[in-house]
Amino acid sequence: MKVEDALADAMAAHVADVQAAPTLGGAVRRGHRAHVIRFRTAGAALVTAAVAVAAPLALNTAGPPPSRPAATAGQDRVVVASVTVPDVVGMDVAAAVKALSEAGLVVDDPETATAEGDVREQRPAAGTQVAEGERVMLTVEPPRTSLPQDLGDLGDGRTFGGVHLGYLPEGLQWSRWSGKNGFGEKSYTTSYAPGGDEKDGYGVQVVVFEGDAAKAVERRLGTFPRTEVNGEKAYLAHVTEGGTVTRDKDEGATLTIGWFLRDGLAVEVYVSPFYAGQVDAEAEIRKVAEGIKPAG
Repeated sequence: MKVEDALADAMAAHVADVQAAPTLGGAVRRGHRAHVIRFRTAGAALVTAAVAVAAPLALNTAGPPPSRPAATAGQDRVVVASVTVPDVVGMDVAAAVKALSEAGLVVDDPETATAEGDVREQRPAAGTQVAEGERVMLTVEPPRTSLPQDLGDLGDGRTFGGVHLGYLPEGLQWSRWSGKNGFGEKSYTTSYAPGGDEKDGYGVQVVVFEGDAAKAVERRLGTFPRTEVNGEKAYLAHVTEGGTVTRDKDEGATLTIGWFLRDGLAVEVYVSPFYAGQVDAEAEIRKVAEGIKPAG
């Protein structure tokens, strides 16, 4: 027997009873390299490295190398806890941040987390299953600035400036503000919104013009498209913020109707572009106008 053959037989007998651990195959990587798993949670890359294990070398040159056990699926995965995103819409920011933190989540933008106001929108949506530590994006509505109340407590807001509103579209309530002389000397105004909350804008605004202020309405009677309110000359038009009449309703122009209740006392009613998209704006503005009478 050759020396080489004797050496091979001896080495084969030495390793014949060696068994690889059942999980060893899953850790073996080509070239003995480390296997790295990366995943993103809360915006940071967390890294877990599997220890590289060298494959045993077959020393019996007389036969094929022993077969390797198949890698067990999932052995190199990192299991991340899953949480349910809470509903924080409508909460003030501080309460929303606390609720998210208690659920194991964080606010996407640190500046948003310290802002003032209420949460108007969140992403991911409430009820979504996400990884613990996931970032949540909040859209915050700043707190409303106090509106002026120049005319004092108007009760339900339907009587002011010498006029009374007999009709408002269903669901509209007084927005609890009023202004004086913003449309010329001796002018008065207030507005009405769905539920009384102007968060999404007003629904109907009424302006009363008295004395010199009424001359603006008189000028518009001569240039705006004509109509009637309770038999009196009036105008009805879509008007831009610059005071230009337009027939294009999609330009954000405000539907406006104006007329004189009596000499020296005129009224304009506006339907906001926001609210006009929800109702039959022309029919409603006519009803509001026809229901306005001198107070007292």
